[in-house]
Amino acid sequence: MTREPTVLVVDDDPGVRGLVQRMLTAEGYRVVAVGSAGEARRAMERHLPDVLLLDVMMPGEDGPTFCSRLRADPATAHLPVVFLTAVPMLEEMWLSSGADVVVPKPFNRTMLLSWIRRLVRVHRAQQSAEATEATLAALAAVIEKRSQHSAEHPWRVARYSSELARAAGLQGAALEVVQRAALLHDVGMIAVPESILTQPRALTAAEFEPITRHPVVGADLLHRLPDGPEMVAIVRAHHERWRGGGYPDGLEGEAIPLGARIIAIADAFDALTSDRPHRQALSVGDALEILWFGAESQWEPGLVELFDPIARAVNVRLEEERQRRLLLLHQLLPDHR
Repeated sequence: MTREPTVLVVDDDPGVRGLVQRMLTAEGYRVVAVGSAGEARRAMERHLPDVLLLDVMMPGEDGPTFCSRLRADPATAHLPVVFLTAVPMLEEMWLSSGADVVVPKPFNRTMLLSWIRRLVRVHRAQQSAEATEATLAALAAVIEKRSQHSAEHPWRVARYSSELARAAGLQGAALEVVQRAALLHDVGMIAVPESILTQPRALTAAEFEPITRHPVVGADLLHRLPDGPEMVAIVRAHHERWRGGGYPDGLEGEAIPLGARIIAIADAFDALTSDRPHRQALSVGDALEILWFGAESQWEPGLVELFDPIARAVNVRLEEERQRRLLLLHQLLPDHR
């Protein structure tokens, strides 16, 4: 059963806190009312609300300062914030600190309830989308295990893709889309029979046909997520080839989304440097030679050139991290072999 929405009210005036608490409780909300930013911070450590009602002018840390701190913290960056203020003529100034809306005091009950309902819906939808994406990421790891790949393959592909995307000039939201698409690029493999995924020999044409459908299945699974259209286009195209002949749509050149061109290189490199049922992992140098050989035909040559030093550096860091994990394991479990 869906839990009741929680509203955190932060106002140094106990009369305002009591009024808002009674009003929202009668509407079915769970209300936590506190008198300062410090108390609000402690309340949020116990339970994040769906919406924060925040007084602008308070002793100590004022509303805009507190809101700016919330926006700088990834855990609260997207928390809906409503400013309550007796100085509405400075609305632009208050909004610049990151609030979603300003409601003047004395507030209009209908207007305030309307904003709260709207922001709760947005917050719940976002949480649902994030939960769906986390589930798909876990599913992607399980799929890799089914195919006898490492469950860490999606995370490594995301790491390589992120570094290459930065080098290619992507930043902000565009960079985040590539990172997330890389993590979920093979989720469509769920539709491929396990007998094919675990086949130790080269696949026949008939056996390979279900493989060619996995980008389409993956794209269909992702279309409801945030940035869905962008992620769908990337995941669908990550097996297209620079000079054509890839699947599922036979795209070529710049008709292939940049994110897909990036992930194609990262995915191939990690596959080449990982053990597979039919061969042992290649060295970093040998894998890069194969990428260079396939530049101009399978992979965009400019991106391969950017990727070469990135692959060498990231691979060293990944190995260092693996060694640190092994060392920690031996320290925690001295008898571990």
